Amino acid sequence: MSTSTEFMGGFTGCVVISNTSANTGRFRGFVVNADAVVSACLDESAASLMTIIGLTGVTLKQGTFISVPNGKFISSITLASGSIVAYNV
Repeated sequence: MSTSTEFMGGFTGCVVISNTSANTGRFRGFVVNADAVVSACLDESAASLMTIIGLTGVTLKQGTFISVPNGKFISSITLASGSIVAYNV
């Protein structure tokens, strides 16, 4: 696990996601590049994070930062539209 400073500084690495496929990895959070709608977001045990972090039925505006609860990570994220930068754990 990275420290908070490493994560916030982006030193853990990142990936730009701008497709509608399931994108897998170990992501601690993401920033919205272009207004985005998330259609699926799973944690490390493949449980949905959509309700927990308030992603259901919303359009995330450019510049929005989303992080997951401490001790969790995103194992898969699927966009319906838009673009994000997902930061690795």
